[in-house]
Amino acid sequence: MSLGEKLADLIIFETTEPQDLERLASFCKVKKFSKDEVVFHKGDVGTDLYAILGGVFRVVIIDDKGDEIILAYVKPGEIVGEMSMIDGLGRTGTLIADEPSEISLIPRKAFNELMQKDFNVTLYLLETLTERLRKADELIESLAFLNVKERIIKYLLDSVGEAEPVDDYYSTKKYTHQELSNLIGASRESVTKCLKILSIEGVVKIKNEKMFIKAPSMIF
Repeated sequence: MSLGEKLADLIIFETTEPQDLERLASFCKVKKFSKDEVVFHKGDVGTDLYAILGGVFRVVIIDDKGDEIILAYVKPGEIVGEMSMIDGLGRTGTLIADEPSEISLIPRKAFNELMQKDFNVTLYLLETLTERLRKADELIESLAFLNVKERIIKYLLDSVGEAEPVDDYYSTKKYTHQELSNLIGASRESVTKCLKILSIEGVVKIKNEKMFIKAPSMIF
């Protein structure tokens, strides 16, 4: 499969003509990353857009102690690095491979040429920026106004997507205490303590490598 054909699997390029994608691909580079390998650091200057071809990456902020706050996970078919591509300033987060992964680097000039030709590409880019800004606002609000217990409940409920509850519980992936602490911006010790309380209260259950969170109507 050519790189142009791989790029066609990205949501942003779903309406782009094959010949335009092959031209775009001629300017791109493909790189592979091992688990926990850093793609770029927060503050790095760069104007390439990153298209996820395989695997999963996490976007994080790392504090002075080396602890991560996870801003987002980026999966195949998605893009990342759009803000620096647009304004040419430093990266707003650190991008790390969460598992063995593959990425395509799309140069700013080549991408801009495609945007001028295909308005749907521009529209998707705007939608992506808007969605990520909204999520950033939600994270800031959560850190400012919710305690650790409330943040855990909110994150788990958000993670279930549009799934329907079964017996008043939604199911989601099983997160480790460290993963949850990174995702909600709290210490692992605080997360462990709150999960124990939530388990006793019957709000959160763990079974068969899944976490179950009680439906909001049964919590609040």
